[in-house]
Amino acid sequence: MNVAQDNDDRNDRDAQSFSIAIVDNDAIALYALRKLIENMDAMHIIWTAGTGREALTRCLEDDAAPDVLLVDMALSDMPGTLLCRRLRVNGTSPKILAFTSYPLDIYAADAAEAGAQGIISKDDFTMLAKALAVVHDGGVMSTNVHFETAETAFKRIRNTPPDPMSTLTFNEMRALDLASQGLSSKEVAKQIGVTPVTVRTYTMHARSKLGARTLGEALVKWHRAKHA
Repeated sequence: MNVAQDNDDRNDRDAQSFSIAIVDNDAIALYALRKLIENMDAMHIIWTAGTGREALTRCLEDDAAPDVLLVDMALSDMPGTLLCRRLRVNGTSPKILAFTSYPLDIYAADAAEAGAQGIISKDDFTMLAKALAVVHDGGVMSTNVHFETAETAFKRIRNTPPDPMSTLTFNEMRALDLASQGLSSKEVAKQIGVTPVTVRTYTMHARSKLGARTLGEALVKWHRAKHA
């Protein structure tokens, strides 16, 4: 078969299948998942992302949102549940399947509340194809936790007060995350590319949004949300 024919066959296959995107800060896991899904029938990958911020930006772009987004719950720049909520408050697309390397009961309830349609273990390869198909077809995963369809979750989240954590800007989240690693304002400023005064402004706004009296209290709340 020549190259042109091979490309035509691949385009025909993609046109008949549904699209998947993956967000995971673990490069090895991301590579393994991509290779696994590329060999599955009826689905194809359109992009992968290493951070929640990149995934959110791409999902909100015209023609870039996948049919199903596979979201790691332990992202490096924001809680996976926060990414789910920010996507769901914007609409019913994409449908979301959460995954984690930790026991499912650690994240299941929070993932459901944040608007995901199910959760699976990162190493449960036998369940992956079935779970993606169920979520794509408008269903939800059957677990001890009640998951909602994308439409139902969208209506619920749209009509409820926002979680304070979801009101943080990317820079406020990054400032908190770096500060939680023990970096000083000067060191955080260097990492982000702003002045220490700007960093203090970010953390002050974050404290206000989270209802924290001190930076230490805000960092505790950030840590709990990120590792819930």
